Amino acid sequence: MILGVSFYPANCYNVHMRVAQCIESYLNHFVRLAAAGLDISDETVKYLMFDPKKTAGGYRMIASGEFKVPDGAIVKGEILKEDELVEAFAAWRTQEKRIPRSTFFVVSLPEEKSFLRVIQLPHMKEEEVQHAIRWEIEANIPLAFEDLIYDYEVIGGVQSAGDHLDVVVTAFPKPLIETYVRVLDRAGLPLAALELESQAITRSVIPDFRDNSVRIIADIGRTRTSFIVCLGGVIVFTTTVELGGQLFEEHLAKAFHISQEEARLMKTRIGLNRKEHNGEVFDALLPIMAVLADELGRVIEYYRHHTQHMHGAPDAIESIMLVGGDANLLGLETYLSSALRIRCFLADPLVWAYPGHTFMIPPLRKNEALAFATTIGLALRGLRA
Repeated sequence: MILGVSFYPANCYNVHMRVAQCIESYLNHFVRLAAAGLDISDETVKYLMFDPKKTAGGYRMIASGEFKVPDGAIVKGEILKEDELVEAFAAWRTQEKRIPRSTFFVVSLPEEKSFLRVIQLPHMKEEEVQHAIRWEIEANIPLAFEDLIYDYEVIGGVQSAGDHLDVVVTAFPKPLIETYVRVLDRAGLPLAALELESQAITRSVIPDFRDNSVRIIADIGRTRTSFIVCLGGVIVFTTTVELGGQLFEEHLAKAFHISQEEARLMKTRIGLNRKEHNGEVFDALLPIMAVLADELGRVIEYYRHHTQHMHGAPDAIESIMLVGGDANLLGLETYLSSALRIRCFLADPLVWAYPGHTFMIPPLRKNEALAFATTIGLALRGLRA
């Protein structure tokens, strides 16, 4: 499974992709897939690997960490400097001795470059869905079919009740996929699977995929925030805005005439605590927090007006879960809960890897785990199969 639930090339595609698909299929059927997760962003690459042998307390973490991406090598999810990125990966692979040389990798794809649509089909047999999907893709995604790599999932399965099937389709431009595969191959990193960041995050923070609740996961990163609407474990809508921790710091730097580094420390130490610094830090961050709340409000309204028709979907959003390195902003969940009147809380990306945290101390602190939510989900892919 290269992209999401199943991999469907728009035409006969890259041999590396087909080989990787066969590898994952084999490993999932005969052994646990001891794959390492690679979360690739514009600025850094985070990595993490679990031991596939589960203990009473969960999965032992073999390695985790991150390294910097060369400046300008990746811009808004698109690889622009292949040679420099290959060198960075190869250098890291040489230095990181804890991950076995035989390890395969599950790698994230950039959310902002994806097309995700929920489409309706009349009831039909499972083998007929794939053929019907093509016509819907051509009608709903603004790229030629032969230029796409796509994946789909039927919500509730083809036997679900109702007068139609709801199908989630995820697609990427084929050149983007080819670039990621080529860089990984040149760097000597065997590929097990490629998948959306949102798919990995959902896997890490939702312990029961059979739950029929609707949640929004807000992934607040350094330069952008992604909103993921999930029905149980099925992603039904995603959107990304260019708003993140870097913008928080810029507001503080401008308000207090301080350096970016001083602003970062102020953000980390004070956050949205009104009692600190005479409330001036809260006041400086309030405009950007209001924008974040407004964007979440738009996502909530979109769900209410466009996706409630889906089989068994509740009328209301049950909760908002925060992940990402800048979800750690002190008081953020309280502010959003008050602004949106919906329960908002920090997610636990280790909830499945270390259920209950009863018998084993998690290897990452909560604030670290939030930053590694995508990476954790990628590493869990084979273990949770």
